[in-house]
Amino acid sequence: MVLALSPQLPVPSHQVGATVAVGDFALTDHYFSVPVTHGLVYSLGREAAENHPLAQRTLTVFAREVVNTSSELTISPENRPFMVYLQGGPGGKSPRPTIDSGWVHELSKTHRIVLLDQRGTGLSTPLSAPSILAQGSVREQEQYLELFRADSIIADAEVIRSYLLAERKDQRWSTMGQSFGGFLTLSYLSFAPESLRDSRMTAGLAPIRAHIDDVYRHTLERVKERNEEFYGWYPQDRVLAARIAEFIREKKPTLPTGETLTDHRFQMLGAYLGGNARVRELHYILETAFAESNNYLSAQFLSSVSEIVSFASAPLYGLLHESIYADGSAQGASPSPAPTNWSAARMANARDDFSPEAETLLFTGEHIFPWYFEEDPALAPLHDVAHALAEKDDWGKLYDHEQFAQNTVPLVAAVYRPDIYVDYEHSMKTAQAVANTRVWSSDTHHHDGLSADGTAILTHLKNLLADNR
Repeated sequence: MVLALSPQLPVPSHQVGATVAVGDFALTDHYFSVPVTHGLVYSLGREAAENHPLAQRTLTVFAREVVNTSSELTISPENRPFMVYLQGGPGGKSPRPTIDSGWVHELSKTHRIVLLDQRGTGLSTPLSAPSILAQGSVREQEQYLELFRADSIIADAEVIRSYLLAERKDQRWSTMGQSFGGFLTLSYLSFAPESLRDSRMTAGLAPIRAHIDDVYRHTLERVKERNEEFYGWYPQDRVLAARIAEFIREKKPTLPTGETLTDHRFQMLGAYLGGNARVRELHYILETAFAESNNYLSAQFLSSVSEIVSFASAPLYGLLHESIYADGSAQGASPSPAPTNWSAARMANARDDFSPEAETLLFTGEHIFPWYFEEDPALAPLHDVAHALAEKDDWGKLYDHEQFAQNTVPLVAAVYRPDIYVDYEHSMKTAQAVANTRVWSSDTHHHDGLSADGTAILTHLKNLLADNR
């Protein structure tokens, strides 16, 4: 039976698509029609959900079920509990298995895995600049985009759970969250803890009691430390990066997509610093800058830069990233429901060391700046709604802090001290605030730990979970 968050909203539906084999994986597609506004029941209340201008609209949510069919497994597929994977982001689609290995394979030994495309991503009514602009005025675009936060994603997950587990005696499932997926896990523990058997997360123990400005003050420090570590490996790149930035300021080169490259947009290559698996790729990009001539930037360099500095495939990330820290909690335990007001930009601009003209160029990390919506052709049409969202001061709640204090769902989390995106200190404070939480810490893993060393990390979490029962 589908959970009815509100009888006044459209009734969800479910269609099963194709099943294909990838090695030992049987992959089944599922399509769900869900009410656009049902998540507001969690964050703002039933009345807000039912009276919203879009209350009678629906959208499609896609999920891919992964069943490991290997005859070597001792637990039959019919007896394995379900686990939903909550992807990082916001704005990222769930993984697409191409081989039966990695962390998905590890989890599939004991669970039926549900790879959820969060609304607005992948095959779940994906968002793009044209589809957002089609909503109408800036105010109407804003009203639409506010329906793509954690509350809505959890409500969608509840529809999926109620269909896929309808025939089971125990209709609870487990969650596995990476990065933003950990933030979603905490929202799930707030809004529908009765639906969960247990929860795992990696690099996602959110700063639930920190102001957004404090979040970026801390993460900017971690980003600076990571820059210095990188330059310690490649001392020549300290001079080279500054030289490239100066060249960009003077010559104003053009990217293959036609727009002018700026020095601060060049700093976005710091996205490579967030993990161990690809951090050294930054060096290999920098070394190509003047490979053809000292008088211009090489074609291969500009092509590589163009691929990393555009949000063409994930506009939702640029639009809603800072809102994941805007918790309009009724309990008032978090001081972040006020406008985010381009917090990352304000915190970076308060420091001279992150100026693109500093003697040592510091690459930025997971930060959103207002000039993205001027310089990135994929985001430029969304300039007005981006500023409207940054000024929004009536966000619904993301968490229930009273529920955290009495949480009974076993939660195990991998937390990385060097993580430049989710601050270790804030994560540990969250671990203390959420009852029944156990943490495994690492001094060497970075934000991409799950993809880089998933089996080892999941083993640590599995052992923690066993100890916690």
